[in-house]
Amino acid sequence: MNRKKFISTLTLAFSGLGAAGHKPSANCLIKTKRICNVCKYNLGRNIYFEKGVKDVEVDWVKETIKIVYDSTRTNAEKLKQFIVSIGYDADELKANIKKREILRPCCEDTITICK
Repeated sequence: MNRKKFISTLTLAFSGLGAAGHKPSANCLIKTKRICNVCKYNLGRNIYFEKGVKDVEVDWVKETIKIVYDSTRTNAEKLKQFIVSIGYDADELKANIKKREILRPCCEDTITICK
């Protein structure tokens, strides 16, 4: 009987730890204007460097970035600021001009300059 109580206690303890370790996910959809089929890989790869990002999906035809992230570690505003800091537009925020000049010239015709 002692063994059954011990196993049931361990089972309850570990199930409680699993529930406490659950991190809430959130999604955000960001519009951008400076991506092409080549740039989408660079953009998607760089967004993973931001803490809390779980998944990134860049659609260059619709000019959108869908990001799934851990809401306890980051938020949509921080993600937009990060995208701007690496040289891409994010919704109403315009890209950092110095970083934008370093990017590939393939999308120069769709750039919106901010001064």
